[in-house]
Amino acid sequence: MKLIHISDIHIHDEQIQGQHPIANFTACLAHVETHHRDADRVVISGDLTHHGRRRSYEQLREIVLASPLNPRLMIGNHDDRGVFRAVFPDVPVDANGYVQYAEDTAAGRFLYLDTVEPGTHAGRYGADRQSWLAGELLRARADGTSVYIFMHHHPCPVGARSADMIGLIEGPSFRALLAEYRDVVRHVFFGHCHFILSGSVCGIPMSAPRSTNHPNAPDLVDRGAIAIGPLAPSYNVVLIDDDSTVVHTIDFLLESQIQWIPIQDDGWIDEGTAAG
Repeated sequence: MKLIHISDIHIHDEQIQGQHPIANFTACLAHVETHHRDADRVVISGDLTHHGRRRSYEQLREIVLASPLNPRLMIGNHDDRGVFRAVFPDVPVDANGYVQYAEDTAAGRFLYLDTVEPGTHAGRYGADRQSWLAGELLRARADGTSVYIFMHHHPCPVGARSADMIGLIEGPSFRALLAEYRDVVRHVFFGHCHFILSGSVCGIPMSAPRSTNHPNAPDLVDRGAIAIGPLAPSYNVVLIDDDSTVVHTIDFLLESQIQWIPIQDDGWIDEGTAAG
C-alpha cells in the first residue's frame, strides 16, 4: 500500500514566515498527483488552516474538491473544530463530536485522532477520547487487524523544548494505552513539530514530515527559540507491506533542481555524468 502523509498546511491568504501557504499546498498536491497518483490514501494530519477561519476552510475545500486525491482531513491546534465541521460536514466524528474515526484499508485499520483543545496549542487526549481509542484498539485486536494511528500532536517528548511545551498533555496515559496495544499498532503518524521526525514510542515506530509551508529545525540545545531558515517543505511517501513500513521524505519544491542520472546494467551510475 502507498500512503501519502502531509501535515501543517496552514491555509491562509497572507504569507507566513515569507512563504505562501496556499501556493505551497497546491504545489504539494500537484507533485503528488504527478508522481504518486497511484497512492491508496492521502492523509493531512492537521493545522489545515492558520487561524481557523471559515474562508480558509472554504479555500481548502475548493482545492481538495478539484483534486483526484480525496485526502483524509484531520484537525490540529490552529484549527477550529466547529468551523471545520460546518465546512466539511461529511468528515466523521465520534459520539462526543470529536473529529476522529476508524477506516479499514488494504494495509489495516487507520485510526484518525482528534487531539485539539480550544484555547491552547498543546494537545489534549483525555479519558473520553482515550475511551474511544481503547475501544477501537480492542476491536482491532479481536479482528486480528493491524492498526496505524494518525494524530496531530506528537505522542512523546521529542527533545526540542519549543515543541514539547505544546505537546500532548495526557502523554503518559496515552503512551500507556499504546504500550498495552503494541501488538496491534504498527505505526504512529503525526505532525505539529514542522520538522522531520522518526523513531519509536512504546516500541512502536513513529514518523512525521515537515510542514508544507514553514518548516522548522529542531532546537536540541535549548536556545528557547523556533528555528526557521533555508529548509525545504516536504511530505512523506509511506510504503506499507506485510512485514515492513518504509517512509520517504519528498522535498517537493526542489523537483526542478534534482538531476536524474540513469543507472547502468550493474546498478551503478556513470560518475563522470554525475560530476558534470
